[in-house]
Amino acid sequence: MMLKYAPTALLALAFGFTACDKNEVESTPALRPKTDVSALTASSKYTESFKDASGQSTVDLTASNQRLDMFSEFNSYMALVAVTPPTAPTTLDVTKLRGYYANTGGYFTGAGLNSSGLSLRTATAASFPATKAEEVRTYLDQQLTKLATASQSVNQVATPGSAGRLGRYLVDGQGIEVNQVIQKALIGAMLLDQIDNVLLSDDALKANNSKLVEGKPYSELEHNWDLAYGFMTNNAILTTDINATPRERFLAGYLNEKNPTASPAVYMAFLKGRAAIVNNDAAGVKTQAELIRTELEKTIALSAVSYLSNWKAAPALDTKAHALGEGLGFIYSLRFCTKYGADAAFSDKLLADLTSGTNGTWSLTNAQADAAINAIRAKFSL
Repeated sequence: MMLKYAPTALLALAFGFTACDKNEVESTPALRPKTDVSALTASSKYTESFKDASGQSTVDLTASNQRLDMFSEFNSYMALVAVTPPTAPTTLDVTKLRGYYANTGGYFTGAGLNSSGLSLRTATAASFPATKAEEVRTYLDQQLTKLATASQSVNQVATPGSAGRLGRYLVDGQGIEVNQVIQKALIGAMLLDQIDNVLLSDDALKANNSKLVEGKPYSELEHNWDLAYGFMTNNAILTTDINATPRERFLAGYLNEKNPTASPAVYMAFLKGRAAIVNNDAAGVKTQAELIRTELEKTIALSAVSYLSNWKAAPALDTKAHALGEGLGFIYSLRFCTKYGADAAFSDKLLADLTSGTNGTWSLTNAQADAAINAIRAKFSL
């Protein structure tokens, strides 16, 4: 059986997968001497812990790190609509927004990003069948249009039915901070989906580990695992302290903030799983992958609950709108939480129930928020 990827997602991997059963994996001669798993600690550097016989690192995070950098630049552009004195808010160009998302137009400033052949869009919902994946990408395209349209009213005060600012936040006519919806939806649709459902899926863990990828110092399985780590961070050690400077970005940042007790275990799981690959320990690889996938999905759910709770507790309309936008984005991301059995139907129902009021933020009730919170807690056993 071959692991199925969206055709464009192959740019991130550049090779296929050879399936084999557990006994075949464990009986395959190791590419290199076994790694002492017990020697790995929280201070072990991921990028320096796995080397070949010549001392060359077998870890290459480039493709996933480049997408993290793209995400950061994209997010920084969207954030220009926020009022951060002395910087004035600005309108956003929909062509530029789409260019950041699809890597067209040469808007990135980071070295090699424009010419990388990679994009955020092609990595979005890559585990889904092509038609369903395109639905997710189209949803995000629509949100970009909505954001650009709302930004034309960035210097006006928002009122029910009319976009503008609530405090420092730009919202649409429903009082929803669209840039937050996009950011949080993409955390699930790209970062979580790539890690959980593409690179560390059961099928992906059957990738070839008996030979090196041509011209590379790593096997297919090793590289899958490394790319998953690269979607978390570009740091040699995953930072697990929410107060560290600089903070981790996106999914790793929310792991530290919303699921902090699991953060150190997730980093150790990345280390131990990679060592298990070196050691041809298929059971060990699966165990660590399960821990990572479970805790990252729980992080998405905890984040959704947290922001809906913040919406309830916020004393002012502007902070309520900010919390709601973040919560809605994370709720959209729940459709990628496959370990917990969440799907698009579950996610869409929650979104519909929260946005059914004609005036969105202005008419949302505590009862609506509580219903969503309780449904998420039940689904994820929180």
